[in-house]
Amino acid sequence: MSRIEMNAGSGEQLSFYQLFEQKNMQVEIPIIQRDYAQGRAEVAEVRDTFLQALHSYLEKGLPFRDLDFVYGSITNKADGRDSFTPLDGQQRLTTLFLLHWYLAQIAGQGASFRQVLSAGGVSHFTYETRSSSREFCNALVAKDIDFSALLQESGKGCLSKTIKDRAWFYLSWESDPTIRSMLTMLDAIHQQFAGHADYFSKLIDKENPVITFRFLNLAEFKLTDDLYIKMNARGKPLTHFENFKARLEKVIKSFQGTWPKYHLSFKQSAVSGYDYFIHKIDTDWADLFWHYRNVTSQDESYDDELMNFIVLSIANFLLLNPAQNNENLPKTLFGQGGKITQLSFIECERNGYLSQPLIIELITQLDLLRGASSSCAGIAMHLQKNSHYDEENVFKKIIANNSSYPEKLKFHAFYTALAKGKAGAELEAWMRVIYNLTENTIFNSVDDYHKALVSIHDLAKMEGTILNLLIQDVQVQGFLSAQVFEEKLKAHLLLKSSEWEAAITQLESHEFFRGQIGYALKFSGIVDYFNQHKNVGWLDAEEKNYLEQFKHYASCGSALFSAIAQSSGVLDFAWERAVLAKGDYLTSTTADRFNLLSTRTIKSNIDRDHSWRRLLRLPLDESSVWHQRQLHVKAVFDDPRFDIHHLKSGLEKICSKALSDSSLRWQTMLIARHELFSLCNQGFIVANSEEVVLLHESQRNHYHSELYSKYLELELAKSQLCTAPFKNKRYNPVRSSDERASLILDGFCANKQRLGLNVFFMQGQYYLLFYRTHDVATPFPSELQEVLVRCGFCIITDLEAYQAEDGLCTSEDYVYRCKDTKNAIAKIAELCPQLEGLSDGSQVA
Repeated sequence: MSRIEMNAGSGEQLSFYQLFEQKNMQVEIPIIQRDYAQGRAEVAEVRDTFLQALHSYLEKGLPFRDLDFVYGSITNKADGRDSFTPLDGQQRLTTLFLLHWYLAQIAGQGASFRQVLSAGGVSHFTYETRSSSREFCNALVAKDIDFSALLQESGKGCLSKTIKDRAWFYLSWESDPTIRSMLTMLDAIHQQFAGHADYFSKLIDKENPVITFRFLNLAEFKLTDDLYIKMNARGKPLTHFENFKARLEKVIKSFQGTWPKYHLSFKQSAVSGYDYFIHKIDTDWADLFWHYRNVTSQDESYDDELMNFIVLSIANFLLLNPAQNNENLPKTLFGQGGKITQLSFIECERNGYLSQPLIIELITQLDLLRGASSSCAGIAMHLQKNSHYDEENVFKKIIANNSSYPEKLKFHAFYTALAKGKAGAELEAWMRVIYNLTENTIFNSVDDYHKALVSIHDLAKMEGTILNLLIQDVQVQGFLSAQVFEEKLKAHLLLKSSEWEAAITQLESHEFFRGQIGYALKFSGIVDYFNQHKNVGWLDAEEKNYLEQFKHYASCGSALFSAIAQSSGVLDFAWERAVLAKGDYLTSTTADRFNLLSTRTIKSNIDRDHSWRRLLRLPLDESSVWHQRQLHVKAVFDDPRFDIHHLKSGLEKICSKALSDSSLRWQTMLIARHELFSLCNQGFIVANSEEVVLLHESQRNHYHSELYSKYLELELAKSQLCTAPFKNKRYNPVRSSDERASLILDGFCANKQRLGLNVFFMQGQYYLLFYRTHDVATPFPSELQEVLVRCGFCIITDLEAYQAEDGLCTSEDYVYRCKDTKNAIAKIAELCPQLEGLSDGSQVA
């Protein structure tokens, strides 16, 4: 009382019952109040002391035992019942409320208690702090408890356990600290007051009530929230979400527009959107999110989860209903990677985010998520197990704020369709199309997401089934145009017959294709027919051929991509080598770099930009390079050697046939040696008129090998050629464009000189460089020079071309040049035996 002076004679002496029965008040604990503290587990001593005092007063029965001042402000209401907001006295008033309820119950006076303390199922004692507290007070007043059938705990009847077991008690209420404290207090009251039903009449005695307090109306003080906080600084602040929700409810109450008809089970007539929202947010919807309370963090609270959902709903609504001259503002609600950013109520008010249509849509979504079941074990499931939309998994990602743009789009599409009445087979068909479009479109930014969101929303509003809309060639923007075309073509086939439906959906469900099956439509000739006729109305005699061709290519693709789903290495890259045998299929990127499509890595967008799925996407332009690349895939599937039952052997036969028909070129080396693919961890190579480089990663600042010299090394190993007197043989990859990868033979010593052979490929030919690895001042022994000359080696005349090899190369070193790998190996085979007799046996590291 440090800021307001009061004397013992001030204030009106009232009992708790008189506050409601005579003064006709409604007590509202304000938002800025702290939680009910007397029921906290850690204040047992304070609680027990207070209850003992009340018990003593009632036992002695002396009237007018004052509990000090209860003061606050009074607001006149239109319904004739004034609202009292206590500034001080919340704890005592709440305990008295619970004590009156308890004693009324054991005295069999529940009905009379309800008549004084409630109207229309709404308690006159209520909490604005959390609407869950308010709902609990409503339920407690409305319900009776059979004290002869309390649930047992530790051998005793437990009131709180019994209450929590009632059908009207929502599990999510256990997260409300005020409700937890109330339950603890009720257990303490039961322990102190059991068997004292007569105390109720002493409490409610109109003339001589035992327990009273001094009631003061301080409206004339015009006290601010700031003053209250200073006077009651012990309070626990509300969470960010609780503040947001409390203020949101006030905004909803202010809406003047017409609401849809909402119904609550305990109300005979329809209720307003405000009444519906404030009830559901702390009952049915709260129970739903309570079930997922630890999805975001292990804090036993669903605040973050529900807030994430609400903010995404707000963001989507604003993107679909942009304010005039403010279209880009809602995009700021999306952070990096599409994560939803934290949103304050002040931002909502300042930017005009909140509206009645938004709340109506939010209510619709929450009701669809919760469903109509009385108990809650998670979200309501509207589809049976479905490969196109995992309802619970996507929901968890949404409320955890880690959903991708495609997942957000699927989520919106699903509940928008439900709201429009789609169900059963049509809902499945709708989600199949949405899945195919979202899975096969790249969303790099919120702008991409926005376009797709608008497209889905517009499509959902159209009359008719999704397949009929597609065959009517409706405009579908915001998605990959090739996939939109594919979906429209497939719609014609799906409506054509059940056989087509079975064949298409089976191939679409393959994990590799994920709905993108344009290759089979193209290879079977269906795309060409559709482009020419704008339908699939071919003659009945042609039907069987088109269907069989489609199934053939579907089987080929399914078998092949199942086999190499995790790694092409399981088939020794026979698939890539076989396609390369038909033609150059490699996808291109910058700096003369191409990709072999041989990796399954997802880093650096490899899977997105350089994969077999990317290559097999339908090209809308038949003259494009993508069309030509796809024809090489078709050629492999059409090859009689291709066998879906013996994939590796069939593909190897295709490779062998190509090798027997081909002259030596860099593609031939890749076809011949699968080990070359293994070096390219991300599938990249550099290929131009001067060089072919196998990049171990994606750039040349990582290790890389040169194709021809690496191929020579592999062939040399395959030949099992003895390379003595060279003791060491190794391949030297490099990590700079200034260095040259090469095969190195060293460890040979003659006339106390350390000698080596460096084999590299440059300017269209092999170079076999014979050089001194350490001592450069002493000339080669004459016998060694004779051997080198006899084997066709000559002294270097263009020294500058070799300086990149190492700093030890001189004009007195020898080199041999040839263009063919076989010739290079033959020359090594010729040289080594002749060098054998020149070794002086020195030990060389």
